Amino acid sequence: MVVPALLLAAAALTWPVDAGTQGVLVEDHRAPLVDITIEFPVGRWSPWARAQDARDAFEFQDGDPDRALRKRADALAATIDLGMGRRSASLSIRCLKDDLDATLALAKDVLANTRYDEHELKRALRERKILWKGNETDVGFRTDQAAARLFFAPDDPRRLPYEKPERVETDVAKLVATRDLMIRLPGRIVGFAGDLSLDEAKRAAEGLLPDADADADADADAPDGILPRLFPVTPAGSRPRTVDIPMRKLTQVYLEIDRDSPPWTDPRRPAFLVADHVLGGHFYSRLYVALRHEAGDTYGAGTNDSGDIVPGVYTASTFTRVDNAEKIEAKLRGVMTVFHEKGITEEERVGAISYLRGNRVFDRQSADQILRRFLLERRYDLPPGFFDGQIERASTLSLDELNAFIREFYDPAQFSMIRAVPK
Repeated sequence: MVVPALLLAAAALTWPVDAGTQGVLVEDHRAPLVDITIEFPVGRWSPWARAQDARDAFEFQDGDPDRALRKRADALAATIDLGMGRRSASLSIRCLKDDLDATLALAKDVLANTRYDEHELKRALRERKILWKGNETDVGFRTDQAAARLFFAPDDPRRLPYEKPERVETDVAKLVATRDLMIRLPGRIVGFAGDLSLDEAKRAAEGLLPDADADADADADAPDGILPRLFPVTPAGSRPRTVDIPMRKLTQVYLEIDRDSPPWTDPRRPAFLVADHVLGGHFYSRLYVALRHEAGDTYGAGTNDSGDIVPGVYTASTFTRVDNAEKIEAKLRGVMTVFHEKGITEEERVGAISYLRGNRVFDRQSADQILRRFLLERRYDLPPGFFDGQIERASTLSLDELNAFIREFYDPAQFSMIRAVPK
């Protein structure tokens, strides 16, 4: 797909909707479609949100006993998604421009719904209990759980999802009260992307949300606070070097080697982007070549980073049949050791930079993608263009600078091994 240069250069236009709400527009008149994202400044990591079951209050508000709200969405062929992330909650809608007024009215009614479907809430409670029981045999969950316990304190929101199932509040009055507080917190955004002019977007935003509580303090006004409360990551010297997870009926062994990741705002992050791509970020990365292509020890290998502006867990992982476990573990450790000691080549540096710069095009194919990138940067209090700027900074780093980072960050002493093994 060839992306028009005009769209690639599209900028987000902003304006104040009211004292507690910002409006955003990314114009794209190629098709008569409009994407709307309404974002609220409280997420799953908030201790208040957990205590008040805010996720349920937000995500179930489009359901009423008669399914009237969802029938209206079906009639409009409009998609409505409600979700709560780590630091924010959002309502997202896509519709035809001709249906914009009716879709905005529907969104407004969803945010004012007081008739949650109690049967759906009770069904969700049963489903969560079943899913939690299933986690006992889910290798991915068990290794993630082990990593969370290695790196994060018991009350840290990065660990809590792995300790017990989420409860479901079935008292509708409590859910409505929680939702009403959430959607009135200052710091809201009403974002539009697509076939709208700025004047049209401004008119669409007017009256869409109830008045913000301009006097509210997002950290202290609600019980226990709204903002996340994070704890320091457990240092390498206080973590075990190896953790085994015995699991019944495993026919394969799953291995991952973990350390804390550099936050997005870490000055080393541009170097990390290059190093990570070379190590495990593509089909011919160091891990793939050594563990899959050369000997066929596995079908999969790679790296993953769960952090954001705070550290997460950085993982290099693979799996293999049980009788090959020692061999592939030695290879995994060997790849990491050679990477640490010798770094990357100039050819690998050039290839990684080419990928990082070229891949940005795929994040700009629609106005909605550009809007979501703007919202992501704003949500984490990052300047506009922050992620593009990191890639540009990465492209200026010399091979010596990159390898100096690799010698520091990929020190084997900073990593712990987690193994899921047959019981």
